[in-house]
Amino acid sequence: MPTYRHGYKSGTRRSPTGYHPKPKYPGTGWSYSPTMFNNLRKELQWRICSYRMLNQQFSGVGKVTAFSPTIANKWLKWVNDGARIYKFSHNDFCKYFGQQWYDATPNTAFRWMKQKYGPGIKGVTRGKAKNWLVAATTNFTAQPFSNYTWR
Repeated sequence: MPTYRHGYKSGTRRSPTGYHPKPKYPGTGWSYSPTMFNNLRKELQWRICSYRMLNQQFSGVGKVTAFSPTIANKWLKWVNDGARIYKFSHNDFCKYFGQQWYDATPNTAFRWMKQKYGPGIKGVTRGKAKNWLVAATTNFTAQPFSNYTWR
């Protein structure tokens, strides 16, 4: 008959004291509620959407006239630093901010938004298909930004 030493018996380890240590790695013994990830999920969603909106502006067929590589790098840096990029169609922009923006330049719109909303606005520009892009900080809660749908 073989002898079993050190608490081993037929391939399974038995603790001589009855002590069983906790799992080494999370996920092997702990469970988390999906609601615990709500803030993280929201942050990932707006970051992904912000990157996607910028990507749409300088990808696809044809020439890119709204962005130069320097401006694109500046907008990308804003997203990396935590700014959110909001995209409005031309009609929505005029509906939310007034009909005076129907033929306005982005610089004029930026100065007006900076004066109205304060330092939360980082930049305003026109993109492809007459879309308006607005870069704002994360703690920016003014209307229509507070009820913006990130999709």
